[in-house]
Amino acid sequence: MIGCGEIGGLMRSFFFAAVVAILATPAFAQDRDACPAGQVCASAPATVFAALEKAKLKPKLGKDGNGDPLIEVEGAPYHFDVYFYGCEKAKNCDSLRFEVIFEKDADATPLLANKWNSSHRFIQAAVKDDGRFVMAYDVPTIGGINARNFADVLDWWTSMLGEAGDFFGKELGEKKQP
Repeated sequence: MIGCGEIGGLMRSFFFAAVVAILATPAFAQDRDACPAGQVCASAPATVFAALEKAKLKPKLGKDGNGDPLIEVEGAPYHFDVYFYGCEKAKNCDSLRFEVIFEKDADATPLLANKWNSSHRFIQAAVKDDGRFVMAYDVPTIGGINARNFADVLDWWTSMLGEAGDFFGKELGEKKQP
């Protein structure tokens, strides 16, 4: 016969095991709902493309190496790409990554990236394994982003790219930017 104390212990063990199982389950956040009218969604690449055009940028829609949507963009301080993440067979994407990759330069070091990151909140810098310097901005879009907020995302991104040019000029000298 099991006593009351043993039942409580068993219940706590069961509860603990259930919590561990839930926390150990990977999150799959694909955006399977239709993009709401007037919203910008990674799950609807045409809405991202249209918002980039509205911002007077020059987007070109394509696909990345995995077959997911990719938008190449001109018209900002630097050429950049918009990658679509969290996709399920090239659909139902849940987030965007704005990314600019610079040519390899010996002075574009992790120390330079850390210096940028220590004073900038949204746009992060890193050095890829192959030595190229990269700046990126990740944006989740599940449920959509309204046009005004997405315009603000683009404004932050392009403003920070302009600021990056000033930063590189100061840190690396005017003639030597990544």
